[in-house]
Amino acid sequence: MKSVRSQAILAGGISLLAFVAAPAWAQVAAGPNATAQDQAAPAPDAAVQDDGTTGDIVVTARRRSESLNNVPVVVSVVGQAELTNNNANDLSKIGELTPTVIVGAYKSNGGGSIAIRGISSPANQAGFEQAVSVAIDGVQTSDGRIAQLGIFDVQQVEVLKGPQALLFGKNNTAGVISIATADPGDRLEVSGRASYEFVGDELTTEAAISGPLADTFGARLAVRYRNLDGWLRNTAQPIANPFYRAATGAPVGAAQLPGTSDTRPGDKEILARLTLKGEPADNVTFRFKSFYAHNKDAGPGTATQNIGPCSGPNPRMYGIADPAADCVVDNRTTIGDLAPAIAATFRNGNPDGKAFGKLTVMTQMVELGWKPGNIAIDSTTGYNFTKYKFFSGLDQTSYSQLAFFNEQRAEQFSQELRLTSDFAGPFNVMAGGFYQTSRLHDNNDVKLNDGSYNAAANRFVTYEDLNVQTGNTLSAFAQAIVKPIPSIEIAGGARYTRERKTFDKRNLYGIGTFATQTTLYPGSTQLGVLHGEFEDSNVSPEATVTWRPTSDLTIFGAYRTGFKSGGFGLTSPLQTGTRIGDADFGSEKAKGYEAGVKGLFLDGKLRMTLAAFSYKFSDLQVNTYDPARVAYTINNAGTVRQRGGEAELNFEPSRYFRVHGAIAYTHNRFKNFIGQCYGYAFPTGTVRATAVAPANCSFVNATALTLQQDFGGRAPARSPDWAGNGGAEVSIPLGDYKIALTGDAFYSSGYYAAETMAPATYQNSFWRFNASARLAEVDDRWAISLIGRNLGNKYYLLYAADRTGGASVPGTISEQRGVVARGREISIQLSGKF
Repeated sequence: MKSVRSQAILAGGISLLAFVAAPAWAQVAAGPNATAQDQAAPAPDAAVQDDGTTGDIVVTARRRSESLNNVPVVVSVVGQAELTNNNANDLSKIGELTPTVIVGAYKSNGGGSIAIRGISSPANQAGFEQAVSVAIDGVQTSDGRIAQLGIFDVQQVEVLKGPQALLFGKNNTAGVISIATADPGDRLEVSGRASYEFVGDELTTEAAISGPLADTFGARLAVRYRNLDGWLRNTAQPIANPFYRAATGAPVGAAQLPGTSDTRPGDKEILARLTLKGEPADNVTFRFKSFYAHNKDAGPGTATQNIGPCSGPNPRMYGIADPAADCVVDNRTTIGDLAPAIAATFRNGNPDGKAFGKLTVMTQMVELGWKPGNIAIDSTTGYNFTKYKFFSGLDQTSYSQLAFFNEQRAEQFSQELRLTSDFAGPFNVMAGGFYQTSRLHDNNDVKLNDGSYNAAANRFVTYEDLNVQTGNTLSAFAQAIVKPIPSIEIAGGARYTRERKTFDKRNLYGIGTFATQTTLYPGSTQLGVLHGEFEDSNVSPEATVTWRPTSDLTIFGAYRTGFKSGGFGLTSPLQTGTRIGDADFGSEKAKGYEAGVKGLFLDGKLRMTLAAFSYKFSDLQVNTYDPARVAYTINNAGTVRQRGGEAELNFEPSRYFRVHGAIAYTHNRFKNFIGQCYGYAFPTGTVRATAVAPANCSFVNATALTLQQDFGGRAPARSPDWAGNGGAEVSIPLGDYKIALTGDAFYSSGYYAAETMAPATYQNSFWRFNASARLAEVDDRWAISLIGRNLGNKYYLLYAADRTGGASVPGTISEQRGVVARGREISIQLSGKF
């Protein structure tokens, strides 16, 4: 961690030095006789959307500023107005605005899952990187924890669909979500917004001040505070502890469980971002962004809920029913606080037993651009620091037999250099290199059962572990663009990536099979340490042919590939019988074809995009929980074949009326993949000869009760075949004022929310509806809005997994836990700027 921070500090110092020295540097580079032709075009700034929705929208899907209509990439753009009208202030809500994007914040373990076109990575394993990377102002992360983060002061969001390996650093086999935050303008502007959501009692306020500090230098400071009382209800009640055993010497205070002290779990969030931007010389640009976020919540246990199937109306923990909990996808969850007598024996956590979660994020970005003539050289330096610390029950019952203290820290330092030519002739090139170093630190203090009190150690916990993974990525890329004739463009290139990771896992304390301190694991030289090393390299080529018969029509075909590094799972408990093969997983790859047509019609009032795609995803990284072994099964799926198409249109017949719509069909199916069955409890005394496997599962062999599942011909988790949206906006002028009305509908066909495809995790097809009404001055100096989200109050699954302790009733399928989408939201919003 120290080395990564040192690199970040060094990067900041270098950037500051470069900023101070830039004017002189530029003068030397340009030479005393520099002409206007030698002056720099600005380096690609954050993508900006102009006033007309169907007009010329500028995107940076190819790491250069281009018209959305001309770029040969399938990209959906969500502008500032659409984000505001839908009160989209986090990644999950932003994802809802684009078909096939599903984002679920899991909070514990991997932090969250992000899917595009039905391809994603599980959220319940720290160590997995997401198949969708998120780039904020050009700095990428594939950490699922980004799903927890509030997103604010955004100028534009671009959702790039399909593999994007060539021009984006790493881990984007399914796509990239590129977020451009607002930059300072050329005049002083002060803006603010305050909103109140009535169902969750959520207050949000934000403000920004922006403007020039000198002729060539500007700054912007934006802050947000949000306080959510809570849309969920925690139903946990005080109850006698059925797992308490006085014979173990456990303190008497552990005999009674307190229920919850927070019946309405919510969260508080503070966000701040400072942006500095300037042109210290005619051909030099500089941009610096520093972001800080702090979120305090009620712990990850309240982020999920028990969804069944239950043998009766209530869920069970180790076979004992909780009368306060239910098995329905709704706005209720159940997580009991720990008795203080139990909580006090944890090495960390809350002595009073109350659950908590604290998320801290710090991000820095420094971008330097220099354009000596027809060559642009751009440098992007990034540093991401994320820490989530929590203490919480995690079994969705009042009992909280599964309880954790966890502290997870992730640090990433990255440096990218790009050289881009802009010659007037038929040939241009982009080339560059990318370097990243990372460190993931994970410490858990885990209790599985209050009946396992260790009097000698005065601990209820089953084990305490310490896990560390370090990574080093080095890649180089090059792309050549040739225009044999003005209407034809041929682009081709490749990225070479070398990835190295090391992994160490140890138990600092453990009982039973978790007492591993004296175990010598194969391949390790240290007692009690499970050690692993991973190394892989990859070449990801890409080629695109684009035909622009007119300035308003673009037709393209592309061959694209993707690569996501393998590594190690940090979440699986370490036992004496664990081997490195239980924790490691291989790299994930993608390759295939995409073709599309983009056009502006009716004098630019209608914009349409049509696309078809065919991809093959190999060795998809999957992870399931095995409650019988108290462990995770980590492996790579065989193949997923993807076929599909999508269409998107925006029609603005006048400045007062606009309609938009999108529909996507994505046919993802596994091939050659035999994986784990969901949790299932066989009746006592069951023998293999007479045993019957549950639905869709079979036995591994003729002698063992071990189950497996053939996934062939089935869609992966969170992969609906159909998804779409449509909406309209009407603006009515009233003299110096205007009224704007919007309505949007979103549809998704059914999908499984869990990798194991347990029946209870199937989400049926559903509709979701948003609407807003806005009264504003014509120049938008002030506005008052009424915003409704999910007006049908539909609770639906975003993510699901087997629940610990839920596979305890003989002859039944394990109970599942799920991340459930927030229900109806009604907000009033006031905004102003001057």
